[in-house]
Amino acid sequence: MAKIRKCGNCGKEMEFLGEEQIQLGQVGVVLGHLSNLLSGSLDVELWECYNCGKIDFYRQGSTELGDGEDRMPQVICCKCGRKHDLDDPECPGCGLKNPNYR
Repeated sequence: MAKIRKCGNCGKEMEFLGEEQIQLGQVGVVLGHLSNLLSGSLDVELWECYNCGKIDFYRQGSTELGDGEDRMPQVICCKCGRKHDLDDPECPGCGLKNPNYR
């Protein structure tokens, strides 16, 4: 299944940049990075919105959606009839402002 995310700022589709590991823990003066090795890491997905420049991190695998599970409810635009996410600021088809967007 294709990975798709919408930007929380502008509502445009975000670009998937890849997967990375973020190191947990602190850097110590005496032991250097030894404490980080014991703390582990967090596997994340990196996403960027080229429209507004926002960068988001998500847990790896959180984008893999099942058959309608954990998906944003959909609405149908009253102007053009296109189906889109309930939280889109405007219809991606015709640009009509979404009255449900806050």
